[in-house]
Amino acid sequence: MARTLAGMHILITGASAGIGAALARQLASEGAILALMARRRDRLAALAQDLGPLHLVLPGDVGREEDCRAAVAAAFQAWGRLDTLVCNAGYGLHRGVGDTATADWDAIWRTNLLGTAWCIQAALPRLRAQEPRDGWRAQVMVVSSVLARRAAPLGAAYSATKAAQLSLCEALRVELAAERIAVTSVHPVGTDSEFAEAAAQHGGARWHVGRREPRQSTATVARAMVRGIRRPRAEVWPAWWARWAVALGTLLPGLADRAMATRLAEAGRGGQTAPLP
Repeated sequence: MARTLAGMHILITGASAGIGAALARQLASEGAILALMARRRDRLAALAQDLGPLHLVLPGDVGREEDCRAAVAAAFQAWGRLDTLVCNAGYGLHRGVGDTATADWDAIWRTNLLGTAWCIQAALPRLRAQEPRDGWRAQVMVVSSVLARRAAPLGAAYSATKAAQLSLCEALRVELAAERIAVTSVHPVGTDSEFAEAAAQHGGARWHVGRREPRQSTATVARAMVRGIRRPRAEVWPAWWARWAVALGTLLPGLADRAMATRLAEAGRGGQTAPLP
């Protein structure tokens, strides 16, 4: 059953830029009512002003459990229900395994994985208690990555957090199916956003993009996510071919290794740099 977006209540983490902001704009244009969470208060306020007066601004850091719980509580206090929770906040780290310090591992896992888990745990009791609407009690949507299925060289820490998010979704999807709570993971390919700048702020280098590596816009990813909110499904792949490409890589890991080795060699020669999802 298709869900009606108009009047739907949706909380988006990492909403101040990139995929989160693009998703907010598209959902607002469909009549959804949003709670926008991110660390940058000024960016959130500007976005909310553009979208209109109905939407909540919830400054906070998903790397802090208390901020996750406070954002979820604020949304329920304002609306009494939450139709979709979008766990989008996160950042990347472009660094080899041998060069990734313990503090770097701790920080990226805390934000990308624990921040996702904390938001979900805070919302679940209330989601389970609310009445179904359009056939679904609620939905949890987690923005993972194509790298959840195949890690990139110099991106092990980031790829590992995305794989962990996928594992969380796969387990939770079965746990909540009988309660009519949908769980959806999203798997973008390289996306033109502020991801590279955020990675550099955390001490990594900008992400290398191969000469033939495909790119997507944040609007393209957001459109696919909107479709996945309207009609919940297990996984959303904004680039349909990416799912088959990583499946082939699973069947033929040596072939995938050679492709990644080429990418690593290009990066070593100082090729172009740009963000990944």
